[in-house]
Amino acid sequence: MITENDKLSDVIGRNIDLLPIIHRLGLSTNIGERNIREVCNDHVKDVNFILVILNTYSSDNYFPKPDDLDLKPLIDFLTQTHTYHKQVTIPRLNGFIQQLKQNMPNEKLLLVIEKYLNQYIKKLIQHIDFEEKDIFPLVNRKLMVDEKSVNIKKLFRQHTNVENEISDLKTIIIRHIPQNANMDLIHDLLHTLSHFEKEQLDHARFEDKILIPKLLKLLSI
Repeated sequence: MITENDKLSDVIGRNIDLLPIIHRLGLSTNIGERNIREVCNDHVKDVNFILVILNTYSSDNYFPKPDDLDLKPLIDFLTQTHTYHKQVTIPRLNGFIQQLKQNMPNEKLLLVIEKYLNQYIKKLIQHIDFEEKDIFPLVNRKLMVDEKSVNIKKLFRQHTNVENEISDLKTIIIRHIPQNANMDLIHDLLHTLSHFEKEQLDHARFEDKILIPKLLKLLSI
């Protein structure tokens, strides 16, 4: 377990994939030798919230209870995560595919991968837009109870294929790597997809296990 007394630099050093998480939490600058509590104090952040996020992303065996997190910072973090994937992860994946296409212009597998990924990204963007337009504002917006229930049920349904779709894409790539493929690019593509998959699963867990129960309680549904 990560605690407030751990040096933030040590935590990142043990799991470098936490660096973009730290950035979204607003803690990525001037870390120095300070522990997590000191860094949170410097950046005026809730140390308990930060610890919950870091431990969730660090361990598959850890997950907070709904009462452990406040809605507003959670929604802010989820929104920052959406922005990160739209501005960083998706362009990075597309970049790898374009580089592979340049190296293997006649490789049909890359057309299949590109089509599959574009379809997934299209659905993901639609899902993100739905969350930010219809789910996150429920904290402040007064809607009819039936409308709230429909939106929340829709969110549950949209999370069901997150794991399978990215996993299927990775399997397609691994099983059909061309002989003349640039293996460094293939590795970078698969590594980014794996990291994306894990983040999507953790993101969905936050919403299904924390956000939705707290919204249901808040809205008395």
